[in-house]
Amino acid sequence: MVDEGRDDDPTALDPLEAASLLDKTERDARRQFSLRPPWITAFMGLVVLVGYGGLWVSTRSQHPYKGPSLGVIGLVYAVVAISIALSVRVYRRATAGITGPSVRQQQMEGIAVLVSYLGSPVLQGALKHAGASNAIVYGIIPAAAPLIIVGTTMVGIAASKADRPQLVAASAAVTGGVVAAFVGPSGAWLAAGIGLFVAVAGYAAMTGTRPAGFAQPPAA
Repeated sequence: MVDEGRDDDPTALDPLEAASLLDKTERDARRQFSLRPPWITAFMGLVVLVGYGGLWVSTRSQHPYKGPSLGVIGLVYAVVAISIALSVRVYRRATAGITGPSVRQQQMEGIAVLVSYLGSPVLQGALKHAGASNAIVYGIIPAAAPLIIVGTTMVGIAASKADRPQLVAASAAVTGGVVAAFVGPSGAWLAAGIGLFVAVAGYAAMTGTRPAGFAQPPAA
């Protein structure tokens, strides 16, 4: 005699298993929510704007152009290093104990962005070797090239994930880089700083109401 109350579907989840899975999903979602807090992103935007503003101020009166002063470069690097250290600390705390494809994907994306950063110094070295002027080697290229090269890398990453906030922010950074390439060696720093600030602040605003880096589940 067949028991009509028995579920013969081998793929059906036990109620306890389903509850456990739901609880784990909620915990992971909350941890992903704190992965890139909007205030951290907004703070980075202010740091970028102040840093690039300092580079612009240190070069705007140079005739002929020589490049940013070593003091300003050192200050900018110090502030950026502190900001990166703070971001890394937040990232490690948020991802402690989390494993899986999403974390590995973020790590690979980080490697791709890091490699793309090498494009600017390579171009600088090549142009210096070819006898290019200081205005190009120490002005236009270091200000504009990172935004264009790294920005287009981020555009590709965002498009592959259908991440609209990241796509908009990366596109804004690329736009800032393009403008920086046409406003002179000193103005390039200001244009790049404004472009990056708009990109970072816009990303913080767009992700402030949703879990950053947490992909939406596909429709059933």
